[in-house]
Amino acid sequence: SVWNEYSFENYRQLARRIASNLDGSLTDDLPSDFLSAWDTFLNKYGYDGEDQLFVSCPRYEDTPEHLLPKLSHNVGNGVNDPALALERQVRKRRDVMARQEQRAAKKWWYNPWARRRVRKQNDILEHVFWMRNAPKLHLTEVIATVRQAVLKIERDFIGAGRLSEEGDIFHLTPEEVDAALKDNSLDLNELIKDRKATYRRALDVRICPMLIDSRCRILKPNKPQHHLSSPNELIGTAVSPGVATGRARLVHSPTDVMKRGEVLVAFVTSPSWTPLFVGAAAVVLQIGGVLQHGALCAREYGKPAVSGIDDLLGRLETGMFLRVDGNSGIVTILNEYDEEQKEDCVSSLQGSVV
Repeated sequence: SVWNEYSFENYRQLARRIASNLDGSLTDDLPSDFLSAWDTFLNKYGYDGEDQLFVSCPRYEDTPEHLLPKLSHNVGNGVNDPALALERQVRKRRDVMARQEQRAAKKWWYNPWARRRVRKQNDILEHVFWMRNAPKLHLTEVIATVRQAVLKIERDFIGAGRLSEEGDIFHLTPEEVDAALKDNSLDLNELIKDRKATYRRALDVRICPMLIDSRCRILKPNKPQHHLSSPNELIGTAVSPGVATGRARLVHSPTDVMKRGEVLVAFVTSPSWTPLFVGAAAVVLQIGGVLQHGALCAREYGKPAVSGIDDLLGRLETGMFLRVDGNSGIVTILNEYDEEQKEDCVSSLQGSVV
């Protein structure tokens, strides 16, 4: 398999190999069906990316290696086809709509317009609700076009030695970029030096306060009240039912590597993280409620999920063996028990998800 030839760190090389196949530098090196699908996707959705509304966000068209980890999560046996999952959701929704109309029809003798009203509501949901996301998609495409123009200017600045590396231009304001284009003597590297240092420090911060009062006190929600049977239990909010076990994988970006059967542990997720849910045994998040993206996605994929655990990324480490109870909201660190207890727990949870 081609996927076995490349580690996560070498996906940029795979992206170059794909590009070489498409431009004719390499002939018949990769399956034609894959190359055709890849080319079609990038032409149609290449403007998309992780944080689409930020000009600094990499796009699939300029950083195609970001697409490869998402594809890798859908390779191999035991992966549910997202298209089939969507079809099941559509059938389920239409079944509910049909039952709503049937119940409304029984009220004809005292409310003859009930069925018509329910049918109209269902038609709106079926045919109009997709418009909710349409403005964002169009805006994303516009921002991606702006990004391509900004990247061209950045390449010119780097070539002239005025910037040091890719991404530096996003530490400048639009006014400063305009000034730099007019004045070649403007020292851009000196201008952004402190900003880059601040940005790097921010990336190392594990906790971002969600609420600060007028006295600069960090406010935190009250912890759910549970009786803990072990200090290895972490209490959160149950956001998707079920129970699962697996090794923790702390993920900071949707492009991070994650193995199938691991527990996805993150601060919070967004739509670009969705492919990671396919092979995850369970999901554990530091913030968010039942209507956040991670909770909704976990329920759609049938993954147990717990959210709202304070300092989650500081208390868990990649490789820890976890039991995630999406019914009670309790996450148990199993690898701090003795081996006999761990084996007993694993054997009682065969099949991983209950």
